[in-house]
Amino acid sequence: MLLPTFLRKSKIIAFLQSAIAPVVHIHDEFNQLRLDDHYKLDHTWQKCYMEAALNDMFDLDERKIRIIEGDRYERNYIYTHAEQKPKYLGTLFLRRAEDYSDTGYDFTVDMANVTANQYDVVALVNFYKLEGTRFNIINLRIIQKLTLTDTL
Repeated sequence: MLLPTFLRKSKIIAFLQSAIAPVVHIHDEFNQLRLDDHYKLDHTWQKCYMEAALNDMFDLDERKIRIIEGDRYERNYIYTHAEQKPKYLGTLFLRRAEDYSDTGYDFTVDMANVTANQYDVVALVNFYKLEGTRFNIINLRIIQKLTLTDTL
């Protein structure tokens, strides 16, 4: 629109559009990277934000992915007669070794049978989680990668 009217011909307009096409492409890439950076800054290690980031990446439609807080159960011990401790143990539950305090995970990511690449999920959780926290991923349908022998 800044061209004088006598220069507004189809060849000159096509030349100018082709001349500014790389600048438009670079500007679009910059805007996309800027939006990605703002998205990463808006989401933190908090449970609700990490769930939102996982659902945005892997389950946009149903949003079934949940984060379950880590269980920190105390161990129950059976004492000998010499220790003179109570013998009644009450109701006991069998738990995995990871579920007890200081041996297991700080939180569990329940993927709700969403199909995704395991390494992508681990990378996203590692990006947002606090340093030093441990996590477990359950109910993930893993995408099988094709190898050269699979295609032959």
